[in-house]
Amino acid sequence: MRRGRKRKRAGKPTCLPPADASSPSIDSLNDDVLEEILVRLPSIASLARAACACARLRAIASSWAFLRRFRALHPSLLGHFATDADDESVIPTFHPARAQFDGCSDAAVRGGDFFLTRVDANAGWRVQDCRHGRLLFANESDLLVYDPLSRRGVSIRRPSWYPSSHFTHCLLAGYGGDGCPGSFRMVSVEHNGERAARGAVYSSCTGAWRRGRWDYDRVINPKRPSEYSYFPGMQAAGRIYWKHRDTTKLQVFDAGPMRFSYVHLPEGVHPRSKYAVGEAEDGGCCLVVLADAPHGTVFKVWRLRTGKGSWPWAWTWELERWLPACEVIGKVQYPPIRHVCAVVAGVVLICFQNHAGPHRHIAFWLSNMQVEATFRSAGWAYPFLMPWRHSSPLLLPSEKF
Repeated sequence: MRRGRKRKRAGKPTCLPPADASSPSIDSLNDDVLEEILVRLPSIASLARAACACARLRAIASSWAFLRRFRALHPSLLGHFATDADDESVIPTFHPARAQFDGCSDAAVRGGDFFLTRVDANAGWRVQDCRHGRLLFANESDLLVYDPLSRRGVSIRRPSWYPSSHFTHCLLAGYGGDGCPGSFRMVSVEHNGERAARGAVYSSCTGAWRRGRWDYDRVINPKRPSEYSYFPGMQAAGRIYWKHRDTTKLQVFDAGPMRFSYVHLPEGVHPRSKYAVGEAEDGGCCLVVLADAPHGTVFKVWRLRTGKGSWPWAWTWELERWLPACEVIGKVQYPPIRHVCAVVAGVVLICFQNHAGPHRHIAFWLSNMQVEATFRSAGWAYPFLMPWRHSSPLLLPSEKF
């Protein structure tokens, strides 16, 4: 050995852990730490991707408190489900929203079942609604509530009513704070004849239907072409709204007291105006209408002011804002707007007319008018948002598909 070179002393390494020490894992972190990690993810697509990793992360990402916190910091639009025909007789196709800022949208879609491979295409399912992170399908005898993120579904028997009646089905969030995480409600409205209807509400907590009585006094004749049926339901704050072809009244069904009522349209909005009722980002009921003005087309946003204890016919609409359509869609020459498709949790979806092929759709936020998605579809389109107010995006573990 060369002189001047010191021999290294045997001892414990200063940087490396002992060989028998266990490596840190997710089990060594408590839920508060994991929540802080998840809330710092850059987008809703990142959260969806992380939630697919394990049951523990799904449970944290599904809690009402976490989703409300995350929703305040990040957009929640993951994409849109759209059908290829107006009859909704085919399984819808998923269109991811804009790159989701971090490139995780494709990974989130692959982690879940957004291509609906577990939904039997031969069972005659027809899409009815898409709310709170779930899809609602119906066939001749059953209803299916499917969560593409957790790949779980619940098959529910329809209410045993008269088979000749026409049914309208809508999906609502759970009550929130009722001790049932991931709960949901489903409304089934039966209308038979011109001025008679009754509703039933299914709760995932009880697993049973609660039926109402026939209502003859506060039901408006739907007047849809060729059949006595309602247009697709529009909902906000636990109430469902339906358009009417000939009058300035909106049919309303309150899922709490199971009562029918109606409310008049705002001033200047007509039965055949291009409008939709839905929820703003704060959960309040709003109406977005496309109206003609002397200097071009404008979007108007109305808020429904109900007040406490007031009857529906005393409700009033208040004009909250209006803006030129060019501020949303730009100055590009688009075809005429066909209709306002939906307003869901502050996301407005509009559709442009196209007689030669699929219609162009644009989705934007009411808060900042930022366009979040563009796609084409020949049929109905449904925004898919991660829930954040009342319910979890995941079904109960005991529920089986």
